[in-house]
Amino acid sequence: VLLAVSDVVQPQNGETPQNKIVRFRTIGDMTCTGAVESTASSLADIIQEVASARVTERGARADDKRSEAAMEDRKKQGYF
Repeated sequence: VLLAVSDVVQPQNGETPQNKIVRFRTIGDMTCTGAVESTASSLADIIQEVASARVTERGARADDKRSEAAMEDRKKQGYF
């Protein structure tokens, strides 16, 4: 999962930030939505990319890497 470096998301020991061309599966909080490498620049490009992808779009959701209930926990905390 690629995450954007920000005030709340910092590289861990041994990680080196890199500049990449990416897109996000959805508009959301960058602390829980991972990016996927992509050069798609139009809706048609995105559709073609999604149709041929080996990883599901939801596979980039960082919260799913934390726990199966991470998004439910965020809902309970008032995230939505």
